[in-house]
Amino acid sequence: MDLAETFQDRRSQVMLGVSVFFMFLFPIYFAMVPGLVGLDDASSSSGPSGKWTVSFTEETLTQSETTDALSDGDTHEDTFVITEEMIGDNKNLASVTMTIQCQDQGAVGPGQNNGVDASSDVSGVSGELADQTDGGNCGNGNAASMTWVLIDGYDGADYEADGTESDIRSRWMDSDDGRGDWIVELTADVQNDLTGLFVSSDDQTYDITWTAIIFEVSMQPVVDI
Repeated sequence: MDLAETFQDRRSQVMLGVSVFFMFLFPIYFAMVPGLVGLDDASSSSGPSGKWTVSFTEETLTQSETTDALSDGDTHEDTFVITEEMIGDNKNLASVTMTIQCQDQGAVGPGQNNGVDASSDVSGVSGELADQTDGGNCGNGNAASMTWVLIDGYDGADYEADGTESDIRSRWMDSDDGRGDWIVELTADVQNDLTGLFVSSDDQTYDITWTAIIFEVSMQPVVDI
């Protein structure tokens, strides 16, 4: 039986027509799929382009230490180490914050407070970061605080954006900055009672806390309905 005889009956003709129909339909359908979800053809090196919902999964690295009792003028150095392994794959470092808290210890004179002066050393940290100084009195929250922002504009809030997936993700990359040894040196400012009416406040402890904010970016195409 030759090919012409095979397609003489009605059933064979219908099957042939359906096969030809789907042969043309499938390429058209798959070409339209990116447009159906608001994405253009993903043929460029930057990946698909369109409208996206961008969200962040955030976590923190923390380190806390309480110093030994320090007398006036004593110094203490604290180091916070951040490595690539601590941050993890596909994650970025948004910021690093250091705070020093203290409560007046001993008996200081009227109107007096112990305090602290602090200065950083970020020479062992990757990226172009500037050293900072801060200081203040004990008993009023943070006596000293420093924050380094690694990615400008990051606040952890979801948003929508137009563009390619690659370009949007690159907006939130830390370029491997912030890895290394973060160091702060504090100098105790301890008030001594010069009147002899109060017990001398000859020592003070300080609570040092480091906090690093790490996040991962997630992107979902916005479906036009």
